[in-house]
Amino acid sequence: MNLNRLQKISFGLGGGVNAIKTDFFVFYLGFFYLTIVGLNPLLTGSAIFLALVFDAINDPLIGSISDRLSSKFGRRHYFMIIALIPISISYICLFLPNSLWSDNQILLFFWLFIFATLTRFFVTLFDIPHRALATEIPDTYEDKGKIMSLREGFQAIIALSHSFIILPLISPLLRSDSDPSDWLNIGFIGALLMVIFGLASILGTANLIPKLSTVKPSKKISIKNWKEIFIDIRYALRSKTLLIFLGGSILIQAGWGLANSLTFLSQIHFWNLTPNQIQNFVYIYFLSVIFSWFITPKLINTFEKHHIVIASLMLIGFFQSLPFIFYVAGFSPEMGSSNLLVFLGINMLFTSTFAYVSLISRESMVPDMVDKLSKTSDFRRDGSVSSVTSFCAKSMSGFGQFLSMFVLWLISFPSGMIIEPSLQQEELLGFFQGPFIFLVFILPIIIFLKYPLTRAAHRKIKLNSL
Repeated sequence: MNLNRLQKISFGLGGGVNAIKTDFFVFYLGFFYLTIVGLNPLLTGSAIFLALVFDAINDPLIGSISDRLSSKFGRRHYFMIIALIPISISYICLFLPNSLWSDNQILLFFWLFIFATLTRFFVTLFDIPHRALATEIPDTYEDKGKIMSLREGFQAIIALSHSFIILPLISPLLRSDSDPSDWLNIGFIGALLMVIFGLASILGTANLIPKLSTVKPSKKISIKNWKEIFIDIRYALRSKTLLIFLGGSILIQAGWGLANSLTFLSQIHFWNLTPNQIQNFVYIYFLSVIFSWFITPKLINTFEKHHIVIASLMLIGFFQSLPFIFYVAGFSPEMGSSNLLVFLGINMLFTSTFAYVSLISRESMVPDMVDKLSKTSDFRRDGSVSSVTSFCAKSMSGFGQFLSMFVLWLISFPSGMIIEPSLQQEELLGFFQGPFIFLVFILPIIIFLKYPLTRAAHRKIKLNSL
């Protein structure tokens, strides 16, 4: 199926809903509740992790129901439409913990858990059907790489734009007497952007609905056949290819969940940077998105996708570790200096570029696996496979975020803005955000060496389906 320019842009903008949520949840939510709200790091990590586990459980259910839905808005757009307003309401509520609860850790824990869970659920209700669209639209091995490059590229640019907008607002709020309600404007900005991007995607791709595949009457979701939802999930998990993919992706997401959750904190406390200095990294991220957007389809045209993932992980691990190694060796520039900003920025350009290359390559493998599964079935399970991969990614990303808070608890990192961390605590923070991530990535490198679905194998599948 060929898309015109407006449809491509509209489809890409839909990734912005998940991008805004992910940007704040990964980089700022833990920081906000730990340092501004004053929630214990272990409780903060537990609430974020449990919310993500609940969300991950919803993924396969929403994906399978979406595969089997029949409505005038199609299988995907119906869920995208009903999710938008609840997303914005639950997201804003995250910024409204009562300041009188500062001494009641349990109330703060449940506030974070409930509204993080609701926000994630409604974003999932939009995003899983949107991801499934990406598996339905492309046809060839290379086209799947292009459409996923489009989606992930838009997601990255929108997430970076969100950070670029809110970082100047965060800077004056990093004071000991800051109240959680001072952050409310940041919540309004995110909620508004999610609604705008979601509406743009729904309206811009609505004319694709008649061209998308529909569900057979015998496969429609109903009270009689609701158990088939679990059959869809079990069917997907019988695939050795999918299990290898999930094993590698799970460990990658766990590593990134840990690294990203500690990034803002390590930049502030270990590298002694200010939010205004950190804002300059957004330009680096923009460059890395553009580079990855440009080179990934070309790499996919030349190399096997899993080989690209393996090479990317090796490069990411090296450049993620380098700043801390230079610090230990005494070669890094002065903390908080402009030279340090340049030094970290160069390393960040490489890590971010190949992180996006790895992500786009892995996401483009999902439609390939759907094609392979569909070869032995009369029913395409685009939503089910997309949701199973999303389920595992979210679960382990959440575990990584929980692990980051566990690390902070383990090193007795202080919560709130009054007590400053010790030098040893700051150095341990830098280690876990740097070289430790390389160690985590060794296992997925080994796992992806076993991935069997090559370009030639996929072409054979497509030829046999004609």
